[in-house]
Amino acid sequence: MISMRILTSVLALGLLLSECTPKTDDSEKNLLAAALALAANAPSQSAFLDTYSQIAFQNYSDAYTDVVALRDKVTALTTTPTAANLLAARTEWRKARRSYLQTEVFRFSKGPIDNPALTNGVELEPLMNAWPLDEGYIDTVILANAITKQGLIDANGGECTGGTCPDGDTAKNISVGWHAIEYLLWGADTAGNTTPGTSITDANFATANGSGSAAAKRSAYLLYATEILESHLLQLKNAWDPSHSTSYVSKFKASSTSFENIIRGIARFSGGEWGGERMTGVFGGEQEEEHSCFSDNTKADFYYDAKGLDNLFHGSYTGSKTISGYGLKNLLGGESNYIGERIVTAERFCLNEFQETVSLNQTCNSSIIASRFDTMIATVNSTQSADYKIFRYDIQPAVQEIAKALQRSAANFGFSIGDDGLVLQ
Repeated sequence: MISMRILTSVLALGLLLSECTPKTDDSEKNLLAAALALAANAPSQSAFLDTYSQIAFQNYSDAYTDVVALRDKVTALTTTPTAANLLAARTEWRKARRSYLQTEVFRFSKGPIDNPALTNGVELEPLMNAWPLDEGYIDTVILANAITKQGLIDANGGECTGGTCPDGDTAKNISVGWHAIEYLLWGADTAGNTTPGTSITDANFATANGSGSAAAKRSAYLLYATEILESHLLQLKNAWDPSHSTSYVSKFKASSTSFENIIRGIARFSGGEWGGERMTGVFGGEQEEEHSCFSDNTKADFYYDAKGLDNLFHGSYTGSKTISGYGLKNLLGGESNYIGERIVTAERFCLNEFQETVSLNQTCNSSIIASRFDTMIATVNSTQSADYKIFRYDIQPAVQEIAKALQRSAANFGFSIGDDGLVLQ
Protein backbone atom coordinates (compact mmCIF):
# COMPACT_ATOMS: atom_id res chain seq x y z
CA MET A 1 0.00 0.00 0.00
CA ILE A 2 1.19 3.58 -0.62
CA SER A 3 2.70 4.83 2.65
CA MET A 4 1.28 7.92 4.33
CA ARG A 5 4.78 9.43 4.32
CA ILE A 6 4.85 9.35 0.52
CA LEU A 7 1.30 10.66 0.30
CA THR A 8 2.12 13.49 2.70
CA SER A 9 5.15 14.44 0.62
CA VAL A 10 3.17 14.46 -2.61
CA LEU A 11 0.38 16.45 -1.01
CA ALA A 12 2.87 18.95 0.42
CA LEU A 13 4.47 19.37 -2.97
CA GLY A 14 1.09 20.01 -4.55
CA LEU A 15 0.21 22.60 -1.93
CA LEU A 16 3.60 24.27 -2.31
CA LEU A 17 3.16 24.56 -6.03
CA SER A 18 -0.33 25.99 -5.66
CA GLU A 19 0.84 28.55 -3.08
CA CYS A 20 4.02 29.67 -4.89
CA THR A 21 2.36 30.26 -8.25
CA PRO A 22 -0.43 32.84 -8.49
CA LYS A 23 -2.17 30.96 -11.31
CA THR A 24 -1.43 27.24 -11.38
CA ASP A 25 -1.21 25.53 -14.72
CA ASP A 26 -3.02 22.28 -15.51
CA SER A 27 -0.13 20.07 -14.45
CA GLU A 28 -0.01 21.68 -11.01
CA LYS A 29 -3.75 21.34 -10.59
CA ASN A 30 -3.59 17.72 -11.64
CA LEU A 31 -0.77 17.01 -9.20
CA LEU A 32 -2.72 18.55 -6.34
CA ALA A 33 -5.91 16.69 -7.30
CA ALA A 34 -4.03 13.40 -7.58
CA ALA A 35 -2.38 13.91 -4.21
CA LEU A 36 -5.69 14.71 -2.54
CA ALA A 37 -7.35 11.68 -4.15
CA LEU A 38 -4.54 9.35 -3.15
CA ALA A 39 -4.57 10.64 0.42
CA ALA A 40 -8.34 10.22 0.66
CA ASN A 41 -8.30 6.75 -0.84
CA ALA A 42 -5.37 5.27 1.08
CA PRO A 43 -7.32 3.90 4.07
CA SER A 44 -10.08 2.59 1.80
CA GLN A 45 -7.61 0.83 -0.46
CA SER A 46 -6.02 -0.80 2.56
CA ALA A 47 -9.43 -2.07 3.71
CA PHE A 48 -10.15 -3.38 0.22
CA LEU A 49 -6.81 -5.20 0.02
CA ASP A 50 -7.56 -6.86 3.32
CA THR A 51 -10.98 -8.04 2.08
CA TYR A 52 -9.50 -9.11 -1.27
CA SER A 53 -6.91 -11.27 0.49
CA GLN A 54 -9.55 -12.86 2.72
CA ILE A 55 -11.75 -13.70 -0.28
CA ALA A 56 -8.77 -15.06 -2.22
CA PHE A 57 -7.79 -17.38 0.62
CA GLN A 58 -11.32 -18.65 1.22
CA ASN A 59 -12.10 -19.03 -2.49
CA TYR A 60 -8.91 -20.99 -3.19
CA SER A 61 -9.52 -23.05 -0.05
CA ASP A 62 -12.96 -24.01 -1.35
CA ALA A 63 -11.59 -24.73 -4.82
CA TYR A 64 -8.97 -27.01 -3.29
CA THR A 65 -11.56 -28.83 -1.15
CA ASP A 66 -13.80 -29.30 -4.19
CA VAL A 67 -10.99 -30.78 -6.27
CA VAL A 68 -10.13 -33.16 -3.43
CA ALA A 69 -13.76 -34.34 -3.70
CA LEU A 70 -13.32 -34.67 -7.47
CA ARG A 71 -10.15 -36.71 -6.97
CA ASP A 72 -12.09 -39.08 -4.69
CA LYS A 73 -14.69 -39.65 -7.43
CA VAL A 74 -11.97 -40.12 -10.05
CA THR A 75 -10.22 -42.63 -7.78
CA ALA A 76 -13.45 -44.61 -7.53
CA LEU A 77 -13.89 -44.54 -11.32
CA THR A 78 -10.30 -45.58 -12.06
CA THR A 79 -10.46 -48.35 -9.45
CA THR A 80 -13.89 -49.66 -10.40
CA PRO A 81 -14.98 -48.41 -13.83
CA THR A 82 -18.79 -48.33 -13.90
CA ALA A 83 -21.38 -46.09 -15.50
CA ALA A 84 -22.40 -44.87 -12.04
CA ASN A 85 -18.83 -43.94 -11.12
CA LEU A 86 -18.32 -42.13 -14.42
CA LEU A 87 -21.54 -40.19 -13.82
CA ALA A 88 -20.38 -39.28 -10.31
CA ALA A 89 -16.97 -38.06 -11.56
CA ARG A 90 -18.59 -35.89 -14.22
CA THR A 91 -20.99 -34.37 -11.70
CA GLU A 92 -18.16 -33.62 -9.30
CA TRP A 93 -16.15 -31.96 -12.09
CA ARG A 94 -19.06 -29.59 -12.69
CA LYS A 95 -19.45 -28.87 -8.98
CA ALA A 96 -15.74 -28.21 -8.52
CA ARG A 97 -15.71 -25.74 -11.40
CA ARG A 98 -18.10 -23.44 -9.54
CA SER A 99 -15.57 -22.47 -6.90
CA TYR A 100 -12.52 -22.44 -9.20
CA LEU A 101 -14.11 -20.17 -11.80
CA GLN A 102 -14.70 -17.51 -9.15
CA THR A 103 -10.92 -17.39 -8.58
CA GLU A 104 -10.23 -16.37 -12.17
CA VAL A 105 -10.77 -12.72 -11.28
CA PHE A 106 -7.41 -12.91 -9.45
CA ARG A 107 -5.57 -13.46 -12.72
CA PHE A 108 -3.25 -10.92 -14.40
CA SER A 109 -2.71 -9.10 -11.07
CA LYS A 110 0.87 -10.34 -10.54
CA GLY A 111 -0.35 -12.76 -7.89
CA PRO A 112 0.50 -16.45 -7.37
CA ILE A 113 -1.84 -17.77 -10.09
CA ASP A 114 0.26 -16.36 -12.93
CA ASN A 115 3.47 -15.04 -11.36
CA PRO A 116 6.08 -17.83 -11.41
CA ALA A 117 8.33 -15.84 -9.08
CA LEU A 118 5.82 -16.61 -6.33
CA THR A 119 5.42 -20.32 -7.08
CA ASN A 120 8.95 -21.73 -7.28
CA GLY A 121 9.53 -20.61 -10.86
CA VAL A 122 6.52 -22.45 -12.31
CA GLU A 123 3.60 -20.49 -13.77
CA LEU A 124 0.53 -22.37 -12.55
CA GLU A 125 -2.31 -21.02 -14.68
CA PRO A 126 -1.23 -22.69 -17.96
CA LEU A 127 -1.10 -25.98 -16.05
CA MET A 128 -4.61 -25.50 -14.69
CA ASN A 129 -7.06 -23.92 -17.12
CA ALA A 130 -5.36 -23.47 -20.50
CA TRP A 131 -7.53 -23.87 -23.60
CA PRO A 132 -8.47 -24.57 -26.37
CA LEU A 133 -6.77 -27.94 -26.43
CA ASP A 134 -5.97 -30.38 -29.21
CA GLU A 135 -7.84 -33.64 -28.61
CA GLY A 136 -5.59 -35.48 -31.03
CA TYR A 137 -2.56 -34.54 -28.96
CA ILE A 138 -4.14 -35.97 -25.81
CA ASP A 139 -5.11 -39.17 -27.58
CA THR A 140 -1.56 -39.56 -28.82
CA VAL A 141 -0.20 -39.13 -25.30
CA ILE A 142 -2.66 -41.69 -23.97
CA LEU A 143 -2.18 -44.33 -26.63
CA ALA A 144 1.48 -44.01 -27.57
CA ASN A 145 3.33 -43.42 -24.31
CA ALA A 146 3.55 -44.59 -20.75
CA ILE A 147 1.70 -42.22 -18.41
CA THR A 148 3.52 -40.55 -15.53
CA LYS A 149 2.73 -37.41 -13.58
CA GLN A 150 5.91 -35.62 -14.54
CA GLY A 151 5.53 -36.75 -18.13
CA LEU A 152 2.09 -35.11 -18.31
CA ILE A 153 3.45 -31.86 -16.89
CA ASP A 154 6.40 -31.89 -19.28
CA ALA A 155 4.08 -32.50 -22.24
CA ASN A 156 1.99 -29.40 -21.50
CA GLY A 157 2.40 -26.30 -23.65
CA GLY A 158 3.17 -25.26 -27.19
CA GLU A 159 0.96 -24.69 -30.21
CA CYS A 160 -0.75 -27.46 -32.11
CA THR A 161 0.47 -28.02 -35.67
CA GLY A 162 -0.42 -30.58 -38.27
CA GLY A 163 -3.44 -32.73 -38.98
CA THR A 164 -4.56 -33.37 -35.40
CA CYS A 165 -5.60 -29.77 -34.76
CA PRO A 166 -9.38 -29.53 -34.35
CA ASP A 167 -11.06 -27.91 -37.34
CA GLY A 168 -7.63 -26.94 -38.67
CA ASP A 169 -7.38 -24.46 -35.81
CA THR A 170 -4.31 -23.53 -33.80
CA ALA A 171 -5.21 -25.14 -30.49
CA LYS A 172 -2.65 -25.79 -27.79
CA ASN A 173 -0.79 -28.94 -26.83
CA ILE A 174 -2.43 -29.13 -23.42
CA SER A 175 -1.98 -32.28 -21.38
CA VAL A 176 -3.10 -31.26 -17.87
CA GLY A 177 -5.65 -29.06 -16.13
CA TRP A 178 -9.40 -28.70 -16.05
CA HIS A 179 -9.99 -29.11 -19.77
CA ALA A 180 -7.75 -32.14 -20.18
CA ILE A 181 -9.69 -33.80 -17.36
CA GLU A 182 -12.93 -32.67 -19.00
CA TYR A 183 -11.96 -34.25 -22.31
CA LEU A 184 -11.00 -37.51 -20.62
CA LEU A 185 -14.41 -37.67 -18.93
CA TRP A 186 -16.65 -36.70 -21.86
CA GLY A 187 -14.76 -36.99 -25.15
CA ALA A 188 -15.02 -34.68 -28.15
CA ASP A 189 -17.95 -32.36 -28.76
CA THR A 190 -18.59 -33.19 -32.39
CA ALA A 191 -19.87 -30.65 -34.92
CA GLY A 192 -23.64 -30.24 -34.87
CA ASN A 193 -23.92 -31.97 -31.51
CA THR A 194 -26.16 -30.23 -28.95
CA THR A 195 -25.21 -32.42 -25.98
CA PRO A 196 -21.94 -32.88 -24.11
CA GLY A 197 -19.42 -35.27 -25.60
CA THR A 198 -20.85 -38.77 -25.90
CA SER A 199 -17.89 -40.82 -27.14
CA ILE A 200 -16.63 -41.78 -23.66
CA THR A 201 -18.32 -44.46 -21.55
CA ASP A 202 -17.22 -46.53 -18.57
CA ALA A 203 -15.86 -49.06 -21.09
CA ASN A 204 -13.12 -46.55 -21.91
CA PHE A 205 -11.65 -46.99 -18.42
CA ALA A 206 -9.91 -49.87 -16.70
CA THR A 207 -7.99 -50.21 -13.45
CA ALA A 208 -5.38 -47.46 -13.64
CA ASN A 209 -2.05 -48.55 -15.11
CA GLY A 210 0.23 -46.04 -16.79
CA SER A 211 1.80 -48.66 -19.05
CA GLY A 212 -1.17 -50.98 -19.54
CA SER A 213 -3.98 -51.02 -22.08
CA ALA A 214 -5.42 -47.88 -23.65
CA ALA A 215 -8.27 -47.95 -21.11
CA ALA A 216 -5.86 -48.46 -18.20
CA LYS A 217 -3.72 -45.56 -19.48
CA ARG A 218 -6.79 -43.34 -19.74
CA SER A 219 -7.56 -44.11 -16.10
CA ALA A 220 -3.99 -43.40 -15.01
CA TYR A 221 -3.96 -40.19 -17.05
CA LEU A 222 -7.23 -39.01 -15.52
CA LEU A 223 -6.13 -39.80 -11.98
CA TYR A 224 -2.70 -38.19 -12.35
CA ALA A 225 -4.10 -35.06 -14.02
CA THR A 226 -6.59 -34.65 -11.18
CA GLU A 227 -3.88 -35.10 -8.57
CA ILE A 228 -1.72 -32.51 -10.36
CA LEU A 229 -4.60 -30.02 -10.34
CA GLU A 230 -5.13 -30.74 -6.65
CA SER A 231 -1.48 -30.05 -5.83
CA HIS A 232 -1.51 -26.76 -7.74
CA LEU A 233 -4.62 -25.56 -5.93
CA LEU A 234 -2.99 -26.43 -2.63
CA GLN A 235 -0.07 -24.17 -3.60
CA LEU A 236 -2.45 -21.31 -4.30
CA LYS A 237 -4.40 -21.88 -1.10
CA ASN A 238 -1.18 -21.82 0.92
CA ALA A 239 0.05 -18.71 -0.87
CA TRP A 240 -2.97 -16.77 0.41
CA ASP A 241 -3.01 -18.36 3.88
CA PRO A 242 -2.42 -15.60 6.46
CA SER A 243 -1.30 -18.16 9.04
CA HIS A 244 1.77 -19.03 6.94
CA SER A 245 4.62 -16.67 7.79
CA THR A 246 6.15 -17.08 4.33
CA SER A 247 2.91 -16.73 2.38
CA TYR A 248 2.32 -14.12 -0.32
CA VAL A 249 -0.51 -12.40 1.52
CA SER A 250 1.59 -10.29 3.90
CA LYS A 251 3.70 -8.94 1.02
CA PHE A 252 0.55 -8.29 -0.98
CA LYS A 253 -1.06 -6.17 1.73
CA ALA A 254 2.14 -4.19 2.31
CA SER A 255 2.97 -3.51 -1.34
CA SER A 256 2.45 -0.03 -2.79
CA THR A 257 1.51 -1.53 -6.18
CA SER A 258 -1.08 -4.17 -5.18
CA PHE A 259 -4.15 -2.03 -5.78
CA GLU A 260 -2.94 -0.86 -9.17
CA ASN A 261 -2.11 -4.47 -10.12
CA ILE A 262 -5.62 -5.55 -9.17
CA ILE A 263 -7.35 -2.90 -11.26
CA ARG A 264 -5.09 -3.69 -14.22
CA GLY A 265 -5.68 -7.41 -13.74
CA ILE A 266 -9.46 -7.18 -13.62
CA ALA A 267 -9.47 -4.91 -16.68
CA ARG A 268 -7.32 -7.37 -18.60
CA PHE A 269 -9.38 -10.36 -17.52
CA SER A 270 -12.67 -8.64 -18.41
CA GLY A 271 -11.55 -7.05 -21.64
CA GLY A 272 -9.06 -9.64 -22.83
CA GLU A 273 -9.72 -13.16 -21.59
CA TRP A 274 -13.30 -13.47 -20.31
CA GLY A 275 -15.07 -10.85 -22.44
CA GLY A 276 -12.50 -11.03 -25.21
CA GLU A 277 -11.04 -14.32 -26.40
CA ARG A 278 -13.54 -16.60 -24.68
CA MET A 279 -16.74 -14.80 -25.59
CA THR A 280 -15.84 -13.45 -29.01
CA GLY A 281 -14.51 -16.89 -30.00
CA VAL A 282 -18.04 -18.28 -30.34
CA PHE A 283 -19.24 -15.47 -32.63
CA GLY A 284 -18.22 -17.58 -35.62
CA GLY A 285 -20.56 -20.40 -34.62
CA GLU A 286 -17.80 -22.94 -33.91
CA GLN A 287 -18.45 -25.30 -31.00
CA GLU A 288 -14.71 -25.86 -30.65
CA GLU A 289 -14.46 -22.25 -29.45
CA GLU A 290 -16.58 -22.96 -26.36
CA HIS A 291 -14.55 -22.63 -23.20
CA SER A 292 -15.88 -25.96 -21.85
CA CYS A 293 -17.07 -27.55 -25.06
CA PHE A 294 -16.67 -31.22 -24.04
CA SER A 295 -19.01 -30.96 -21.04
CA ASP A 296 -21.18 -28.06 -22.30
CA ASN A 297 -20.40 -26.24 -19.07
CA THR A 298 -19.73 -22.93 -20.80
CA LYS A 299 -22.70 -21.02 -19.40
CA ALA A 300 -21.50 -21.88 -15.89
CA ASP A 301 -17.99 -20.73 -16.86
CA PHE A 302 -19.26 -17.29 -17.82
CA TYR A 303 -21.68 -17.00 -14.91
CA TYR A 304 -19.11 -17.88 -12.24
CA ASP A 305 -16.48 -15.63 -13.83
CA ALA A 306 -19.00 -12.82 -13.33
CA LYS A 307 -19.70 -14.04 -9.81
CA GLY A 308 -15.98 -13.83 -9.00
CA LEU A 309 -15.95 -10.15 -9.94
CA ASP A 310 -19.24 -9.66 -8.10
CA ASN A 311 -17.53 -10.97 -4.95
CA LEU A 312 -14.76 -8.38 -5.12
CA PHE A 313 -17.10 -5.59 -6.17
CA HIS A 314 -19.31 -6.07 -3.11
CA GLY A 315 -16.53 -7.24 -0.79
CA SER A 316 -18.36 -10.44 0.05
CA TYR A 317 -17.99 -14.15 -0.60
CA THR A 318 -20.23 -17.10 0.20
CA GLY A 319 -18.68 -20.56 0.36
CA SER A 320 -17.73 -22.90 3.18
CA LYS A 321 -17.09 -19.67 5.08
CA THR A 322 -18.75 -16.30 4.49
CA ILE A 323 -16.62 -13.19 4.01
CA SER A 324 -18.06 -9.70 4.36
CA GLY A 325 -15.83 -6.66 4.09
CA TYR A 326 -14.88 -3.65 1.98
CA GLY A 327 -15.82 -3.82 -1.70
CA LEU A 328 -14.36 -2.35 -4.83
CA LYS A 329 -17.63 -0.49 -5.36
CA ASN A 330 -16.68 1.83 -2.50
CA LEU A 331 -13.58 3.02 -4.36
CA LEU A 332 -14.71 3.61 -7.93
CA GLY A 333 -16.65 6.83 -7.54
CA GLY A 334 -18.83 7.70 -10.49
CA GLU A 335 -18.05 4.43 -12.28
CA SER A 336 -19.31 2.27 -9.41
CA ASN A 337 -22.99 2.08 -10.38
CA TYR A 338 -22.06 1.68 -14.04
CA ILE A 339 -19.82 -1.31 -13.32
CA GLY A 340 -22.33 -2.82 -10.89
CA GLU A 341 -25.07 -2.74 -13.52
CA ARG A 342 -22.82 -4.48 -16.03
CA ILE A 343 -21.88 -7.22 -13.59
CA VAL A 344 -25.60 -7.91 -13.19
CA THR A 345 -25.92 -8.11 -16.98
CA ALA A 346 -22.92 -10.46 -17.17
CA GLU A 347 -24.72 -12.89 -14.84
CA ARG A 348 -27.73 -13.38 -17.13
CA PHE A 349 -27.17 -17.11 -17.62
CA CYS A 350 -29.63 -19.79 -16.55
CA LEU A 351 -27.60 -22.84 -15.55
CA ASN A 352 -29.97 -25.44 -16.92
CA GLU A 353 -27.74 -27.42 -19.26
CA PHE A 354 -26.45 -29.97 -16.75
CA GLN A 355 -27.30 -33.58 -17.48
CA GLU A 356 -25.30 -35.19 -14.70
CA THR A 357 -27.70 -34.19 -11.92
CA VAL A 358 -30.88 -32.14 -12.02
CA SER A 359 -29.95 -30.57 -8.68
CA LEU A 360 -27.53 -28.31 -10.57
CA ASN A 361 -30.27 -26.87 -12.78
CA GLN A 362 -32.12 -23.60 -12.34
CA THR A 363 -35.61 -22.66 -13.46
CA CYS A 364 -35.27 -20.25 -16.36
CA ASN A 365 -37.13 -17.18 -17.49
CA SER A 366 -36.98 -15.34 -20.79
CA SER A 367 -34.81 -12.47 -19.55
CA ILE A 368 -31.70 -14.65 -19.26
CA ILE A 369 -30.07 -17.23 -21.52
CA ALA A 370 -32.14 -20.36 -21.09
CA SER A 371 -31.11 -22.60 -23.99
CA ARG A 372 -28.11 -24.91 -24.14
CA PHE A 373 -24.97 -23.08 -25.19
CA ASP A 374 -24.43 -25.42 -28.15
CA THR A 375 -27.96 -24.71 -29.35
CA MET A 376 -27.37 -20.99 -29.03
CA ILE A 377 -24.11 -21.17 -31.01
CA ALA A 378 -25.84 -23.13 -33.76
CA THR A 379 -28.04 -20.11 -34.53
CA VAL A 380 -25.13 -17.77 -35.26
CA ASN A 381 -25.00 -18.44 -38.98
CA SER A 382 -28.76 -18.59 -39.47
CA THR A 383 -31.54 -16.68 -37.76
CA GLN A 384 -30.03 -15.53 -34.48
CA SER A 385 -31.97 -16.86 -31.49
CA ALA A 386 -33.21 -14.59 -28.73
CA ASP A 387 -30.66 -16.16 -26.39
CA TYR A 388 -27.79 -15.56 -28.78
CA LYS A 389 -28.84 -11.92 -29.10
CA ILE A 390 -28.72 -11.56 -25.30
CA PHE A 391 -25.23 -13.03 -25.30
CA ARG A 392 -23.88 -11.15 -28.31
CA TYR A 393 -25.45 -7.74 -27.79
CA ASP A 394 -25.96 -7.50 -24.02
CA ILE A 395 -23.68 -9.79 -22.02
CA GLN A 396 -20.42 -9.69 -23.98
CA PRO A 397 -20.45 -5.90 -24.47
CA ALA A 398 -21.23 -5.46 -20.75
CA VAL A 399 -18.13 -7.46 -19.79
CA GLN A 400 -15.94 -5.37 -22.07
CA GLU A 401 -17.54 -2.17 -20.74
CA ILE A 402 -16.31 -3.22 -17.28
CA ALA A 403 -12.76 -3.11 -18.62
CA LYS A 404 -13.35 0.30 -20.20
CA ALA A 405 -14.83 1.66 -16.98
CA LEU A 406 -11.78 0.48 -15.06
CA GLN A 407 -9.57 2.21 -17.61
CA ARG A 408 -11.45 5.42 -16.87
CA SER A 409 -11.31 4.84 -13.10
CA ALA A 410 -7.56 4.37 -13.06
CA ALA A 411 -6.91 8.08 -13.52
CA ASN A 412 -8.47 8.72 -10.11
CA PHE A 413 -5.70 6.66 -8.55
CA GLY A 414 -2.77 8.20 -10.37
CA PHE A 415 -2.16 5.58 -13.07
CA SER A 416 -3.42 4.67 -16.52
CA ILE A 417 -4.40 1.40 -18.20
CA GLY A 418 -3.70 1.03 -21.90
CA ASP A 419 -5.21 -1.52 -24.29
CA ASP A 420 -2.34 -4.02 -24.00
CA GLY A 421 -3.78 -7.48 -23.38
CA LEU A 422 -7.34 -6.32 -24.04
CA VAL A 423 -9.60 -7.28 -26.97
CA LEU A 424 -11.92 -4.30 -26.84
CA GLN A 425 -14.56 -3.70 -29.50
